[in-house]
Amino acid sequence: MKFLTMGVLCASLCINAFAAEGKWIEGYGQGNLEYFIDAKGVRLYIACPTQDGSADTPSGVSLSFLNNGKDIEKFTIEVNGFSYEGPFETGSRVGDNNFLSLLENLRKADAVVKFSKTSVKFPKSNAAKVVPVYGKKFSCNLS
Repeated sequence: MKFLTMGVLCASLCINAFAAEGKWIEGYGQGNLEYFIDAKGVRLYIACPTQDGSADTPSGVSLSFLNNGKDIEKFTIEVNGFSYEGPFETGSRVGDNNFLSLLENLRKADAVVKFSKTSVKFPKSNAAKVVPVYGKKFSCNLS
């Protein structure tokens, strides 16, 4: 989970000025991809380490506050009739399946993330163009 924390911190500090509220953003650094969306002071972050960047690091999903980069330790993502408990990483059959399912569903519908009696809606907006699709060109590390 340390990778996700560093990724969120970098994304929050390095790209925050360029992030448009409610729009998916794709970033790339040191051979690794990242995808994120901001809403109501919170960032939903998808870490996508690659074989070219961090071959042994799993992909994962996390949530953080934009004002301080602090990770939200426990949250639920509800999207397209599915529910995912976060944060989570790939590296297991269940983790891989949840990761691929979440990516697919984020392209189809708005997501509602719940944590600490708070609910934040992340629109699908441009997700179909930004969030990766599993297939031949998919480069996120799985197990």
